Amino acid sequence: MPNYEFECATCNLKFNRTLKMGEHLQHECPRCQSDADRVWAGLGGHSFAAAGGGATANSGVHEQDYPTADKAVGRSADELWELNHERAKVKKAARESVGKPALIRTDGEGYSDYSHLPDPQLQVRRTVADKAFAALAQQKANKS
Repeated sequence: MPNYEFECATCNLKFNRTLKMGEHLQHECPRCQSDADRVWAGLGGHSFAAAGGGATANSGVHEQDYPTADKAVGRSADELWELNHERAKVKKAARESVGKPALIRTDGEGYSDYSHLPDPQLQVRRTVADKAFAALAQQKANKS
């Protein structure tokens, strides 16, 4: 629940109350029981500079308040997407050259190379996948 601040015009008492969300324009003064007006704090422009005039505090308005993971580790998401698109082009060309969908990726220093999966390995992969799908279908049938 939010905390609201009130000031009594009759006795000049300032007090806080934790109340449910709402307008709460007035609240009874604990000293003189007259209606005290709510003090509207936090409106308008504020300076979010950290104490001592150094780096900015966590204001929520500065780009370094909540840096993305990319900024935190010093890399660019745009560069990673560009690399991803280049890899996709190389993979597509490798698939088209042999007419097979499965590829083996070999990473070198500063590059990735793709070659097709030999037929015996491709057949093993298909067999394993078929068994896995059959097991999932059996589990689903058992639940029904």
